[in-house]
Amino acid sequence: MVGAVLWWGLVVGLIHFVVIGVLYGNPLVDRMYAQAAGTSAAVRTWSSRPRYLLTQFLGTQVEVYLLTLGFLWLRPHVGPAGLAGATFLGLLFAGIRVYPRFWNMWIQTTYPRHLLGVEFVNGLVGTLVVTTALQLLVDV
Repeated sequence: MVGAVLWWGLVVGLIHFVVIGVLYGNPLVDRMYAQAAGTSAAVRTWSSRPRYLLTQFLGTQVEVYLLTLGFLWLRPHVGPAGLAGATFLGLLFAGIRVYPRFWNMWIQTTYPRHLLGVEFVNGLVGTLVVTTALQLLVDV
């Protein structure tokens, strides 16, 4: 199981990173973050884009490995077959992963509200990408 978690987690982590890159790097969202970085102290700016991307990948990779472990452990116990079961687990994982972060940032920070919405949606999509990709790997 350790080998599967390490290998599948790496593959799915790369897929996740590309999808998240598209979600956050599209011109609309990129412009929203650039404007917020200039006006809000809550939005951090990075002097080195490569360093930011490496830091982002390594941080999200930890989450992806944990999601992979949880998926491989729980998937046999979730009733719906195929992608329906993967979606169910994805929504469960998103509830655990995305909602608490969103809620705490909403009530405790000055982080721009419209960016919180982006974070919530992209976190949900990213989690579903992980569980869907894992299901597709399991089915192969």
